Amino acid sequence: MKNSFYTFYITHKEANMPTRERFSLSERETETLLLSLQSSEFIKEVFALSTCNRTEVYCYGTENSLSIIKEKFAQLKSVSVENLIEMGFKSNSNSKEVVKRFFEISVGVDSQIVGDWQITSQVKQAYQLAYELGTIRTYFHKLISYVLQTSKKITTQTVFRSGAASVSFATADLVRQILKNKHDMQRNDAIQILVVGVGKIGADTVRHLRKMGIKNVKITNRTIGKSAMLATENAYEMIEFEDVFEEIQKADIIISSVSQPNFFNLSNIDAKKIYSGQCFIDLSMPRSIESKLNNFVKIYTIDDLKEQTKAVKKERIAALPLVHRILEKGVDSFEQWKTEHEYISMLQPFKTALEELKNNISNKYSAELDDKNKHLMMQMLTDFEEKAMRIPIVNLKTQLTNSSTTDNPKLFLENVQRLFS
Repeated sequence: MKNSFYTFYITHKEANMPTRERFSLSERETETLLLSLQSSEFIKEVFALSTCNRTEVYCYGTENSLSIIKEKFAQLKSVSVENLIEMGFKSNSNSKEVVKRFFEISVGVDSQIVGDWQITSQVKQAYQLAYELGTIRTYFHKLISYVLQTSKKITTQTVFRSGAASVSFATADLVRQILKNKHDMQRNDAIQILVVGVGKIGADTVRHLRKMGIKNVKITNRTIGKSAMLATENAYEMIEFEDVFEEIQKADIIISSVSQPNFFNLSNIDAKKIYSGQCFIDLSMPRSIESKLNNFVKIYTIDDLKEQTKAVKKERIAALPLVHRILEKGVDSFEQWKTEHEYISMLQPFKTALEELKNNISNKYSAELDDKNKHLMMQMLTDFEEKAMRIPIVNLKTQLTNSSTTDNPKLFLENVQRLFS
């Protein structure tokens, strides 16, 4: 049965933040899902990506793969497959379209902030997790390789990645806008900013704040080493994580990227000790700031950051035609490799037969030879095996570009299987 690429996903285009939040995957959930899917005989490789804007599962397997992904995901989230579809989940079983989608997502074409370079880092992190779990092999290794090559070309050959337009930049720019809107300019120097959580997005936000010349920033993180290094790098103050709730009462702007749902809530924040002029910016998914706090303070979420990048967005959208041409070349190159790999894998029986022949000859004559001549014989047999394999591989690649082959691929496939089985 032929293997193809499949995907099942929900994004900012199909769902609002509460829905995306509900179906986002923690690292533990991602591990559970990937290992569960890997156990299926129909799924050869599987990969999952979960960010603030999307949750997507990709796999390489048979036509049964997609229904299995839907069922396992529904079980993980304790809903029915029908409910997932009703809430906005979509799927695609056209292999080339799935590959194209993966390219577009990985370079930021489909991001809420167009061209957001942080998505590429998030794809790398998801790849690393899948690699460590052993749920991806040849096809996804190669797919990621082609994606990263294409991403580099887009960065160097277009303005799609130029300008500061990412979640971290948009956050720092929002802080600058909040400060600008304060009528009492004398009070601006006294305004305190607290950054809680310095993962990738949190740390980049701190650096953007520094570049914008924003002062009075305090940093805290569960891992004290990270916050200490970042504070030193940017000449900001570090505070102990255990003091975070006390510091919130002093801060005017709180930026949170803590990976714990509703970390800030009315049970650990005294509503009487915060004031309506305070601003909370929540960069987490699921959200780390309880929505009930909105009754007392202003809360911004990821979805509120789009306005901060309008100018750069226009420039990046203008670059999209060139970006899509580069993407198409990347997709076509991967598809060409995929086709060659699938055909060449049909030569495996022939390769196995050559290895058996080599071993039989070696076993037959080894007893009559000294060590030096044994080594020489094995070298000659190995050279013969490699050359015998090289000829059909070269011819096969040549035939794949022949119009008669592409016009009737089914017949060509049958002949290859018949010849080398």
